[in-house]
Amino acid sequence: MQPEVIALGIDTSTPYCGLSIVSGKDILVEINEYIGKKHAENLMLLTHKALDLAKLKFTDLNAIGVGVGPGNFTGIRISVAAVRGLSLALKIPAFGILRYEAFCLNQTTDTLCSINGPNDQIYLVEYRNKKFGSCNLYKLNNLPKSNLRHIIGDQSDPISEKLNATALKPIYLPATAIAQIALEMPNHKSPPKPFYPNIKFDPVKRNFNTLPKS
Repeated sequence: MQPEVIALGIDTSTPYCGLSIVSGKDILVEINEYIGKKHAENLMLLTHKALDLAKLKFTDLNAIGVGVGPGNFTGIRISVAAVRGLSLALKIPAFGILRYEAFCLNQTTDTLCSINGPNDQIYLVEYRNKKFGSCNLYKLNNLPKSNLRHIIGDQSDPISEKLNATALKPIYLPATAIAQIALEMPNHKSPPKPFYPNIKFDPVKRNFNTLPKS
């Protein structure tokens, strides 16, 4: 029987192309394929593959979620543009989901979340009481001290050793978490747009930090 509510999740913020189709907590299809920098050539091909594996059509979708960063800006722009087009054509909402929101979905422990940044740097975001702090960029050899004793996300194992913290594993692949979050998003949050952290270099702390929003 056809599931009542179905969401497609897409993540192209890394050299992988992640796609997931979910119905509530049920995962119908997951694809996580390494494609390097060929997101433009492969995104729609893999989307069709995911739908075929789930025995679904585009018109069966009720919502779409897409990873909007931080991450590979080119890959993110490609998937956001594609999803906005699908949203208009299918007349369904599409939502932008931050990568650290995907990593922390259903986590019950306060934790740092790490996201790969440019030039071998790392974004860190505090997740406390189910709320996120600011997204800051650091050099790997100059990570800040934190009283949070857990770390989740990209490079969490080596970072946990540097910070004397415990590495957590995400409950879901990013694309699956993105799809599940999209199912719960209010319609006014559509359409998605890429997330570009507003970064400045702090010459005193010798790291990069996000500027406060105006």
